[in-house]
Amino acid sequence: MSTPLPTLSAGPAAAGCCPAPVGLDDTLDAARIAQSASALAEPVRVNILDVLRRSPVDVCQCELVPLFEMPQSTLAHHLKKLVDAGLVAVERRHRWAYYSVPPDALQELTAWLS
Repeated sequence: MSTPLPTLSAGPAAAGCCPAPVGLDDTLDAARIAQSASALAEPVRVNILDVLRRSPVDVCQCELVPLFEMPQSTLAHHLKKLVDAGLVAVERRHRWAYYSVPPDALQELTAWLS
């Protein structure tokens, strides 16, 4: 035998509710921030970005493969997501790809989060 759930009142009508203390920010590029957040939704991408962010020089993809113990193709997929989101820059040097974090790449995300 189950006990019936209590009935709750519906609360005030929407028309009687107070307006929000703040409105939408017309200057906020929500799509851009969502794209950055989506790119960082995988822990491995956060780790890749952290390695690149802390490196004083551009990092070759061949140097990243042993750090993450994954096939080069999988690593390339994660790097592409970061590049597409604008969080990482890539420079081709002959047959190698070198990755870095542009100086202003995290500025927008950091400003929004602070």
